[in-house]
Amino acid sequence: MSVISAIFRVLVGIIFGAGAGLAVSPFLASFQDGEGAWGLLLMVGIGALLGGFAPTVRRSFGRGFLLLGACVFLLPISTLILSGVAFNEVMIGTDEASQVAAAVGAGLAGGLMTGFAGFIGFVMGSVLLLIGLVLSLGGRREVIVVESPTHKAVKGQYERKEPRIK
Repeated sequence: MSVISAIFRVLVGIIFGAGAGLAVSPFLASFQDGEGAWGLLLMVGIGALLGGFAPTVRRSFGRGFLLLGACVFLLPISTLILSGVAFNEVMIGTDEASQVAAAVGAGLAGGLMTGFAGFIGFVMGSVLLLIGLVLSLGGRREVIVVESPTHKAVKGQYERKEPRIK
């Protein structure tokens, strides 16, 4: 039974690693000559390791959500880097007469892309990180009440150890 659980934990890690790789895909797309494809495989491998070494399936899900949440939270930075590379390529491909219009257009497009990715990344990343923290750090739900012998306010009685001066 533990082998099936280990396989399931690794599969959970692979799925969340693939999602994390998709979240950082704008950053990976900014590399030239397809070198960013190794980043997706790296994220899948990290997810598989995090899920595989988790002690329980719940912690495996928690670690997967933490990985995915961190990568989604970094989505605006990833998109900013990609829009910078796109801005550079636009400026190289235009002639000198239309460089001002190209710079304004590319700057507006990059700003809108980064702003939209920022909204999505911060909201979704925060939710995913919160779910991951609850799943991976959540433990037993016990409440231990310790009653102090010096405080009798619970019963509505107040004891004074010193005499009252009038």
